[in-house]
Amino acid sequence: MVNLNDKVAISKIDKKNVYASVEELSSQCKQTWEEIKKINFPQDYKNIQNIILCGMGGSAYAAYFIKCLFGDSLPVPFELINGDTLPMYVNENTLVMLSSYSGSTEETLSCAKQALEKKAKITAVTAGSKLGEFIKTNNIPAYIFNPLYNPANQPRLGQGYMIMGHIGILAKIGLVNLPDEDVINATVFLEKNNYVIGELTKKIAQEFIEKIPVIVGSSHLAGNAHTMRNQFNETAKSFCTYSLIPELNHHLMEGLLYPKERILKFLFLNSSLYAAAIKKRFELTKDVVSKNNIEIVNIEILGDTPLAQTLYGLSFGGYLTFYLGILYDQDPSLIPWVDYFKQKLSES
Repeated sequence: MVNLNDKVAISKIDKKNVYASVEELSSQCKQTWEEIKKINFPQDYKNIQNIILCGMGGSAYAAYFIKCLFGDSLPVPFELINGDTLPMYVNENTLVMLSSYSGSTEETLSCAKQALEKKAKITAVTAGSKLGEFIKTNNIPAYIFNPLYNPANQPRLGQGYMIMGHIGILAKIGLVNLPDEDVINATVFLEKNNYVIGELTKKIAQEFIEKIPVIVGSSHLAGNAHTMRNQFNETAKSFCTYSLIPELNHHLMEGLLYPKERILKFLFLNSSLYAAAIKKRFELTKDVVSKNNIEIVNIEILGDTPLAQTLYGLSFGGYLTFYLGILYDQDPSLIPWVDYFKQKLSES
Protein backbone atom coordinates (compact mmCIF):
# COMPACT_ATOMS: atom_id res chain seq x y z
CA MET A 1 0.00 0.00 0.00
CA VAL A 2 1.23 3.48 -0.87
CA ASN A 3 2.87 5.58 1.83
CA LEU A 4 0.83 8.81 1.84
CA ASN A 5 3.93 10.79 2.79
CA ASP A 6 5.78 9.57 -0.30
CA LYS A 7 5.19 12.32 -2.87
CA VAL A 8 7.04 10.46 -5.61
CA ALA A 9 4.94 7.32 -5.19
CA ILE A 10 1.76 9.39 -5.14
CA SER A 11 2.72 11.26 -8.31
CA LYS A 12 3.06 7.96 -10.18
CA ILE A 13 -0.63 7.28 -9.49
CA ASP A 14 -1.84 10.89 -9.63
CA LYS A 15 -0.81 11.45 -13.24
CA LYS A 16 -2.90 14.59 -13.83
CA ASN A 17 -1.96 16.29 -10.57
CA VAL A 18 -5.33 16.10 -8.84
CA TYR A 19 -3.50 16.94 -5.62
CA ALA A 20 -2.66 20.43 -6.89
CA SER A 21 -6.32 21.07 -7.75
CA VAL A 22 -7.39 20.00 -4.25
CA GLU A 23 -4.68 22.15 -2.71
CA GLU A 24 -5.71 25.26 -4.66
CA LEU A 25 -9.35 25.47 -3.58
CA SER A 26 -8.80 28.75 -1.73
CA SER A 27 -7.06 30.24 -4.79
CA GLN A 28 -10.01 29.20 -6.98
CA CYS A 29 -12.39 30.97 -4.58
CA LYS A 30 -10.29 34.13 -4.46
CA GLN A 31 -9.96 34.32 -8.24
CA THR A 32 -13.69 33.83 -8.72
CA TRP A 33 -14.82 36.35 -6.11
CA GLU A 34 -12.55 39.08 -7.49
CA GLU A 35 -13.50 38.47 -11.12
CA ILE A 36 -17.24 38.42 -10.49
CA LYS A 37 -17.01 41.88 -8.93
CA LYS A 38 -16.22 43.17 -12.43
CA ILE A 39 -19.40 41.74 -14.05
CA ASN A 40 -22.32 44.12 -14.50
CA PHE A 41 -25.87 42.78 -14.28
CA PRO A 42 -28.96 44.67 -15.45
CA GLN A 43 -30.98 46.21 -12.62
CA ASP A 44 -34.05 44.14 -13.50
CA TYR A 45 -32.16 40.90 -12.70
CA LYS A 46 -33.05 41.62 -9.08
CA ASN A 47 -36.75 41.95 -9.88
CA ILE A 48 -37.57 38.26 -10.20
CA GLN A 49 -40.10 35.82 -8.80
CA ASN A 50 -37.98 32.65 -8.71
CA ILE A 51 -34.51 31.27 -9.37
CA ILE A 52 -33.58 28.07 -11.19
CA LEU A 53 -30.11 26.56 -11.37
CA CYS A 54 -29.59 24.04 -14.18
CA GLY A 55 -26.67 21.66 -13.68
CA MET A 56 -25.58 18.05 -13.69
CA GLY A 57 -23.08 16.16 -11.51
CA GLY A 58 -20.37 18.40 -10.08
CA SER A 59 -21.89 21.40 -11.82
CA ALA A 60 -24.97 21.07 -9.60
CA TYR A 61 -23.10 21.28 -6.29
CA ALA A 62 -23.55 25.05 -6.14
CA ALA A 63 -27.32 24.62 -5.82
CA TYR A 64 -26.95 22.51 -2.67
CA PHE A 65 -24.58 25.04 -1.12
CA ILE A 66 -26.86 27.97 -1.99
CA LYS A 67 -29.84 26.19 -0.45
CA CYS A 68 -28.11 25.33 2.82
CA LEU A 69 -26.29 28.66 3.18
CA PHE A 70 -28.96 31.09 1.99
CA GLY A 71 -32.18 29.08 1.70
CA ASP A 72 -33.79 30.84 4.64
CA SER A 73 -32.82 34.34 3.45
CA LEU A 74 -33.40 34.19 -0.32
CA PRO A 75 -36.30 36.52 -1.19
CA VAL A 76 -37.72 34.13 -3.80
CA PRO A 77 -38.03 30.34 -4.32
CA PHE A 78 -34.92 28.51 -5.54
CA GLU A 79 -34.97 25.23 -7.47
CA LEU A 80 -32.36 22.87 -8.93
CA ILE A 81 -33.01 21.24 -12.30
CA ASN A 82 -31.07 18.00 -12.86
CA GLY A 83 -32.32 17.38 -16.37
CA ASP A 84 -32.94 18.83 -19.81
CA THR A 85 -36.37 20.43 -19.35
CA LEU A 86 -37.34 23.67 -17.62
CA PRO A 87 -40.55 23.84 -15.58
CA MET A 88 -43.59 25.34 -17.29
CA TYR A 89 -43.66 28.28 -14.87
CA VAL A 90 -40.36 29.72 -16.14
CA ASN A 91 -40.95 33.12 -17.73
CA GLU A 92 -39.50 36.63 -17.97
CA ASN A 93 -39.62 36.88 -14.17
CA THR A 94 -37.36 33.85 -13.66
CA LEU A 95 -33.59 33.98 -13.18
CA VAL A 96 -32.11 30.90 -14.87
CA MET A 97 -28.54 30.08 -13.80
CA LEU A 98 -26.81 27.76 -16.25
CA SER A 99 -24.08 25.70 -14.60
CA SER A 100 -21.63 23.67 -16.66
CA TYR A 101 -17.92 23.55 -15.95
CA SER A 102 -17.12 22.07 -19.35
CA GLY A 103 -19.72 24.14 -21.16
CA SER A 104 -20.74 21.10 -23.18
CA THR A 105 -23.29 19.43 -20.87
CA GLU A 106 -26.19 18.56 -23.18
CA GLU A 107 -28.90 18.85 -20.53
CA THR A 108 -27.75 22.32 -19.51
CA LEU A 109 -27.49 23.45 -23.15
CA SER A 110 -31.04 22.26 -23.71
CA CYS A 111 -32.21 24.33 -20.74
CA ALA A 112 -30.28 27.31 -22.10
CA LYS A 113 -32.25 27.28 -25.36
CA GLN A 114 -35.54 26.92 -23.49
CA ALA A 115 -34.68 29.80 -21.15
CA LEU A 116 -34.01 32.01 -24.15
CA GLU A 117 -37.31 31.04 -25.74
CA LYS A 118 -39.17 31.76 -22.50
CA LYS A 119 -37.46 35.18 -22.28
CA ALA A 120 -36.09 34.38 -18.83
CA LYS A 121 -33.29 36.38 -17.29
CA ILE A 122 -30.20 34.25 -17.86
CA THR A 123 -26.75 34.00 -16.35
CA ALA A 124 -24.17 31.23 -16.20
CA VAL A 125 -20.94 29.88 -14.74
CA THR A 126 -18.73 27.97 -17.17
CA ALA A 127 -15.21 27.54 -18.48
CA GLY A 128 -16.47 28.12 -22.03
CA SER A 129 -17.11 25.74 -24.95
CA LYS A 130 -20.68 25.67 -26.33
CA LEU A 131 -22.22 27.34 -23.30
CA GLY A 132 -19.59 30.07 -23.50
CA GLU A 133 -20.49 30.62 -27.14
CA PHE A 134 -24.19 30.76 -26.25
CA ILE A 135 -23.46 33.41 -23.61
CA LYS A 136 -21.40 35.56 -25.97
CA THR A 137 -23.78 35.23 -28.92
CA ASN A 138 -26.76 36.33 -26.86
CA ASN A 139 -24.88 39.01 -24.89
CA ILE A 140 -25.74 37.43 -21.53
CA PRO A 141 -24.04 38.63 -18.32
CA ALA A 142 -22.22 35.59 -16.96
CA TYR A 143 -18.99 34.29 -15.47
CA ILE A 144 -16.76 32.56 -18.02
CA PHE A 145 -13.64 31.62 -16.08
CA ASN A 146 -10.11 30.54 -16.86
CA PRO A 147 -9.43 27.60 -14.48
CA LEU A 148 -5.91 28.70 -13.56
CA TYR A 149 -5.95 26.73 -10.31
CA ASN A 150 -7.41 23.44 -11.51
CA PRO A 151 -4.56 21.72 -13.36
CA ALA A 152 -6.38 18.36 -13.29
CA ASN A 153 -9.23 20.04 -15.24
CA GLN A 154 -11.93 17.87 -13.69
CA PRO A 155 -15.19 19.73 -12.86
CA ARG A 156 -15.45 18.18 -9.39
CA LEU A 157 -11.99 19.59 -8.62
CA GLY A 158 -12.87 23.12 -9.72
CA GLN A 159 -15.65 23.77 -7.22
CA GLY A 160 -14.09 27.02 -6.07
CA TYR A 161 -15.08 28.37 -9.48
CA MET A 162 -18.50 26.73 -9.68
CA ILE A 163 -19.78 27.17 -6.12
CA MET A 164 -18.29 30.60 -5.47
CA GLY A 165 -19.24 31.59 -9.01
CA HIS A 166 -22.96 31.10 -8.48
CA ILE A 167 -22.89 32.50 -4.94
CA GLY A 168 -20.92 35.48 -6.22
CA ILE A 169 -23.45 36.17 -8.99
CA LEU A 170 -26.36 36.14 -6.54
CA ALA A 171 -24.42 38.46 -4.23
CA LYS A 172 -23.54 40.83 -7.07
CA ILE A 173 -27.16 40.98 -8.22
CA GLY A 174 -28.22 41.62 -4.63
CA LEU A 175 -30.22 38.46 -4.01
CA VAL A 176 -28.02 37.24 -1.15
CA ASN A 177 -26.24 39.21 1.53
CA LEU A 178 -22.58 38.23 1.54
CA PRO A 179 -20.15 40.96 2.63
CA ASP A 180 -16.75 41.07 0.94
CA GLU A 181 -15.10 40.72 4.35
CA ASP A 182 -16.84 37.39 5.02
CA VAL A 183 -15.50 35.88 1.79
CA ILE A 184 -11.98 37.18 2.35
CA ASN A 185 -11.91 35.86 5.93
CA ALA A 186 -13.26 32.46 4.85
CA THR A 187 -10.70 32.00 2.06
CA VAL A 188 -7.81 33.16 4.27
CA PHE A 189 -8.97 30.74 6.98
CA LEU A 190 -9.07 27.90 4.46
CA GLU A 191 -5.61 28.74 3.16
CA LYS A 192 -4.18 28.75 6.69
CA ASN A 193 -5.72 25.35 7.43
CA ASN A 194 -4.77 23.71 4.15
CA TYR A 195 -1.80 21.78 5.53
CA VAL A 196 -3.68 20.73 8.68
CA ILE A 197 -6.60 19.37 6.65
CA GLY A 198 -4.22 17.46 4.41
CA GLU A 199 -2.42 15.81 7.31
CA LEU A 200 -5.67 14.98 9.11
CA THR A 201 -7.20 13.30 6.07
CA LYS A 202 -4.14 11.11 5.50
CA LYS A 203 -4.98 9.35 8.75
CA ILE A 204 -8.73 9.24 8.26
CA ALA A 205 -8.50 7.88 4.70
CA GLN A 206 -6.91 4.69 6.01
CA GLU A 207 -9.93 4.10 8.27
CA PHE A 208 -12.22 3.85 5.24
CA ILE A 209 -10.33 1.17 3.32
CA GLU A 210 -12.86 -1.53 2.35
CA LYS A 211 -15.60 0.30 4.22
CA ILE A 212 -18.80 1.93 2.94
CA PRO A 213 -18.84 5.51 4.21
CA VAL A 214 -22.14 6.90 5.49
CA ILE A 215 -21.81 10.68 5.78
CA VAL A 216 -24.02 12.48 8.28
CA GLY A 217 -24.46 16.24 8.13
CA SER A 218 -27.07 18.90 8.76
CA SER A 219 -28.04 22.54 8.26
CA HIS A 220 -25.34 24.57 6.50
CA LEU A 221 -23.22 21.42 5.97
CA ALA A 222 -25.93 19.56 4.04
CA GLY A 223 -24.32 20.56 0.75
CA ASN A 224 -20.99 19.23 1.97
CA ALA A 225 -22.52 15.83 2.74
CA HIS A 226 -23.95 15.58 -0.79
CA THR A 227 -20.71 16.74 -2.42
CA MET A 228 -18.52 14.46 -0.30
CA ARG A 229 -20.65 11.47 -1.30
CA ASN A 230 -19.92 12.24 -4.96
CA GLN A 231 -16.22 12.81 -4.22
CA PHE A 232 -16.00 9.34 -2.69
CA ASN A 233 -17.67 7.93 -5.82
CA GLU A 234 -15.60 9.69 -8.47
CA THR A 235 -12.26 10.40 -6.84
CA ALA A 236 -11.87 7.40 -4.53
CA LYS A 237 -13.91 4.97 -6.72
CA SER A 238 -15.71 4.01 -3.51
CA PHE A 239 -19.40 3.44 -2.89
CA CYS A 240 -20.72 5.96 -0.40
CA THR A 241 -24.01 7.37 0.81
CA TYR A 242 -25.14 10.24 2.99
CA SER A 243 -28.09 11.16 5.16
CA LEU A 244 -29.10 14.36 6.91
CA ILE A 245 -30.21 15.11 10.43
CA PRO A 246 -33.05 15.44 11.41
CA GLU A 247 -34.54 13.48 8.47
CA LEU A 248 -32.48 10.32 9.11
CA ASN A 249 -33.84 10.14 12.67
CA HIS A 250 -37.21 9.18 11.21
CA HIS A 251 -36.06 6.09 9.27
CA LEU A 252 -32.35 5.28 8.85
CA MET A 253 -31.74 4.12 12.41
CA GLU A 254 -34.10 1.18 11.90
CA GLY A 255 -32.06 0.06 8.91
CA LEU A 256 -28.85 -0.74 10.76
CA LEU A 257 -29.57 -4.32 11.79
CA TYR A 258 -28.84 -5.99 8.43
CA PRO A 259 -26.70 -7.04 6.74
CA LYS A 260 -24.87 -8.46 9.73
CA GLU A 261 -21.46 -7.87 8.18
CA ARG A 262 -20.39 -4.49 9.59
CA ILE A 263 -18.88 -2.83 6.52
CA LEU A 264 -20.61 0.52 7.06
CA LYS A 265 -18.63 3.29 8.70
CA PHE A 266 -20.34 6.53 9.70
CA LEU A 267 -18.60 9.87 9.16
CA PHE A 268 -20.22 12.60 11.28
CA LEU A 269 -19.68 16.19 10.15
CA ASN A 270 -19.88 18.03 13.47
CA SER A 271 -20.16 21.81 13.76
CA SER A 272 -20.05 24.34 16.58
CA LEU A 273 -22.56 26.39 14.57
CA TYR A 274 -25.34 23.81 14.63
CA ALA A 275 -28.40 24.73 16.66
CA ALA A 276 -28.56 23.14 20.12
CA ALA A 277 -31.39 20.82 19.03
CA ILE A 278 -29.31 19.55 16.08
CA LYS A 279 -26.27 18.97 18.31
CA LYS A 280 -28.43 16.90 20.65
CA ARG A 281 -29.70 14.83 17.71
CA PHE A 282 -26.11 14.22 16.57
CA GLU A 283 -25.14 12.80 19.94
CA LEU A 284 -28.22 10.58 20.15
CA THR A 285 -27.70 9.37 16.59
CA LYS A 286 -24.10 8.43 17.36
CA ASP A 287 -25.36 6.51 20.38
CA VAL A 288 -27.80 4.51 18.23
CA VAL A 289 -25.15 3.77 15.58
CA SER A 290 -22.65 2.64 18.22
CA LYS A 291 -25.23 0.38 19.86
CA ASN A 292 -25.59 -1.33 16.46
CA ASN A 293 -21.84 -2.11 16.54
CA ILE A 294 -21.09 0.18 13.60
CA GLU A 295 -17.87 2.19 13.63
CA ILE A 296 -17.94 5.99 13.78
CA VAL A 297 -15.50 8.68 12.68
CA ASN A 298 -16.10 12.12 14.19
CA ILE A 299 -14.88 15.21 12.35
CA GLU A 300 -15.17 18.77 13.62
CA ILE A 301 -15.71 21.10 10.69
CA LEU A 302 -13.91 24.29 11.69
CA GLY A 303 -14.64 27.95 10.96
CA ASP A 304 -16.36 30.94 12.55
CA THR A 305 -19.05 31.35 9.88
CA PRO A 306 -21.22 28.97 7.83
CA LEU A 307 -19.31 29.96 4.66
CA ALA A 308 -15.92 29.27 6.29
CA GLN A 309 -17.13 25.89 7.49
CA THR A 310 -18.57 24.88 4.13
CA LEU A 311 -15.27 25.71 2.41
CA TYR A 312 -13.35 23.83 5.12
CA GLY A 313 -15.67 20.84 4.56
CA LEU A 314 -15.23 21.03 0.81
CA SER A 315 -11.46 20.96 1.21
CA PHE A 316 -11.68 18.14 3.75
CA GLY A 317 -13.72 16.01 1.32
CA GLY A 318 -11.31 16.75 -1.51
CA TYR A 319 -8.24 15.66 0.45
CA LEU A 320 -9.91 12.67 2.10
CA THR A 321 -11.18 11.12 -1.12
CA PHE A 322 -7.93 11.90 -2.94
CA TYR A 323 -5.92 9.97 -0.37
CA LEU A 324 -8.38 7.08 -0.28
CA GLY A 325 -8.13 6.82 -4.07
CA ILE A 326 -4.36 6.71 -3.80
CA LEU A 327 -4.57 3.97 -1.15
CA TYR A 328 -6.74 1.99 -3.57
CA ASP A 329 -4.05 2.58 -6.25
CA GLN A 330 -6.55 4.44 -8.43
CA ASP A 331 -5.78 7.46 -10.59
CA PRO A 332 -8.13 10.00 -8.93
CA SER A 333 -8.60 11.98 -12.14
CA LEU A 334 -10.13 9.17 -14.16
CA ILE A 335 -13.86 8.39 -14.37
CA PRO A 336 -13.79 5.34 -16.68
CA TRP A 337 -17.35 4.14 -16.13
CA VAL A 338 -18.87 7.58 -16.59
CA ASP A 339 -16.84 7.97 -19.78
CA TYR A 340 -17.90 4.51 -20.95
CA PHE A 341 -21.54 5.30 -20.27
CA LYS A 342 -21.40 8.61 -22.15
CA GLN A 343 -19.68 6.96 -25.11
CA LYS A 344 -22.29 4.19 -25.38
CA LEU A 345 -25.10 6.69 -24.94
CA SER A 346 -23.78 8.81 -27.80
CA GLU A 347 -23.48 5.73 -30.02
CA SER A 348 -27.13 4.86 -29.48
